[in-house]
Amino acid sequence: MLTMTNTQTVATPKILFLDQYEVLNKDNLDIMSQRYPHYKFDRHSALSNIDTHYTSIILLADGYERATVRKLNALIDADLQTNLLIVSESNNPSELLPYLTSDVQGLMSLRYFMENMSFVMKQTEMGTTFLEPSYHKSLVLEIERIKLREQPIKKLVLQKESLNEMLTDNEQNVLQLLLEGKNNLQISQSLYLAPSTISTIISHLLKKIEANDRTDALVTAIRNGWVDAYR
Repeated sequence: MLTMTNTQTVATPKILFLDQYEVLNKDNLDIMSQRYPHYKFDRHSALSNIDTHYTSIILLADGYERATVRKLNALIDADLQTNLLIVSESNNPSELLPYLTSDVQGLMSLRYFMENMSFVMKQTEMGTTFLEPSYHKSLVLEIERIKLREQPIKKLVLQKESLNEMLTDNEQNVLQLLLEGKNNLQISQSLYLAPSTISTIISHLLKKIEANDRTDALVTAIRNGWVDAYR
């Protein structure tokens, strides 16, 4: 249970690191104390009673995972009137972007935070969510990816050049028509081949790509990256 005892705000800004993975060591804290002498730094490994007002609370995260989300939600529910920032030792922004759905004021790598802390603090005090500049591109790409995912797939197109050495032209054409949802009769009409010939081609096709049936053939083609999706 998180509790908060109100005390008078002291002149020196205080920053708390919630470091459940013990990412920070004494050297890190010494470096930050020397680099930013006008700030006071505390470090806790677990969420417990917080009896001092902090300008910011930094949650050191290992990607997007439940333990950090629980701590973040507990801090938000406690209404501590402080800035909450997510900082990761990893520099992979795609792992951290889901935290933007919560009420956080900053998202960045530990390296960036340590090198630019004064600037970060000024930005978060303005009431805006601060992203490490290198994360901006990843955020735009993620938004575009979500937009594309929400659009229906209009057509699946076989990358025939990827299969030239594995499948014959007829086998590639049949696989393309299978991707379009055609049955054997429709395939035979499209390719002007007898239904029995189509059955033989499908049998050879399944054996070559090591698929059990036509459904498995489609899954195999998609998983192996032989198919482009057009939306």
